Amino acid sequence: MKKIIVAVVLLIFSVGVFANEADSLWRDAVNAYSGGDYEVSLRSFEQLERDGYSSAELYYNIGNCYYKMDGYLGKAILYYERALLKDPSFEDAAVNLDIANELTLDKIETVPEFVLVTYVGNIMRSATSDFWAICSIVLFVLTAVLLLGFRFARSISVRKISFAVAIITLLFSIFTFIFSIRLNKIQTGDNYAIVLSPVASVKSSPSVSEQSLFILHEGTKVEVLDVLGDWVRVKLSNGRQGWSSRSDIEII
Repeated sequence: MKKIIVAVVLLIFSVGVFANEADSLWRDAVNAYSGGDYEVSLRSFEQLERDGYSSAELYYNIGNCYYKMDGYLGKAILYYERALLKDPSFEDAAVNLDIANELTLDKIETVPEFVLVTYVGNIMRSATSDFWAICSIVLFVLTAVLLLGFRFARSISVRKISFAVAIITLLFSIFTFIFSIRLNKIQTGDNYAIVLSPVASVKSSPSVSEQSLFILHEGTKVEVLDVLGDWVRVKLSNGRQGWSSRSDIEII
């Protein structure tokens, strides 16, 4: 029992030490940024990231440091995007991302979406993936209850109503499950990347010797469709696709 108590005390102490170190690093980073020493500020913020800390505010501040330093536009955009993945409602990050995107060389027009697709997408993004997952489970359980009502109800009208409503709740359960999976995939950022190289050649197939289809520049956001060794098949918002070297981009 004494050993357990000692272990708990040591654990609490170690957590307190790590928390104090994190607070100290954060203060050092903020003070350095306020003094215009962005490189020192960046080192402190990135040390927090390496220590396992992850938050929208941390990524936002790292993005600000990169934005203030010459030659790191792609990194700034990358971290603003990461901040918005953590907190889509982070208005300051969204504003700074828009400002940074104005400085990129590639002005790619987005293919207009069908109105219904846009409407459904807005509904999906109105809640978290966890919320849609819970909705899906609740609706599925409700479907099971309604099917039991259909099976054991004596009244024909009650059985018809139970079956009809069960079909509706099952469909909504499927839709909310899809919303949860899709939103979780979007929020992980694994399917999007930012070009970090000043110039990235996009080729027709994953080979250095292949013909270049088009050129991308630092800061451009691409969708990741496939990964093959050192190559990534990317898609632009205008629908164009090709293979880019993995070293030219970084996953959000």
